[in-house]
Amino acid sequence: MRVFLLALSALLAACAGAGHQRVPMPLPGTSVPSDRCRVYVAREDTTAGSLRNVRVFDGDTEIGVIHEREFLCWERKPGRGVGRLVFEGLSLDTAAVENVFDLPREPGTTGYYAIRILHSGRKPEVALLSSEAGKALIDARSPAAIR
Repeated sequence: MRVFLLALSALLAACAGAGHQRVPMPLPGTSVPSDRCRVYVAREDTTAGSLRNVRVFDGDTEIGVIHEREFLCWERKPGRGVGRLVFEGLSLDTAAVENVFDLPREPGTTGYYAIRILHSGRKPEVALLSSEAGKALIDARSPAAIR
């Protein structure tokens, strides 16, 4: 039984590999262009869901996948938009759970979002953070690799 549990742990860790970003990432330290909005999405520290990836979409466009201690950052046209998270679970009861959130609408603005994976319900929740809290969360994370 012990060997089985060790093998299962190794398999689960391998399945939840590092995250990646599929769209261009703005250069760090640059200001947001007046005709764009900037979006940051990061996972908060938690053990719930730590072996699961969260796939992030801007409308129908896949932005990337966030794993632990990573963030995604992209720019979008101002206007109404919906972000979508797909929580990729490894157990039968959490195979694919989704959540949606409003994206920034005003030109020249930046939105910071934290993904919280709670023990109860095992569903990702998204919280809009203040600029100060958002910058602190991003500073404590690494960008997901660009693909």
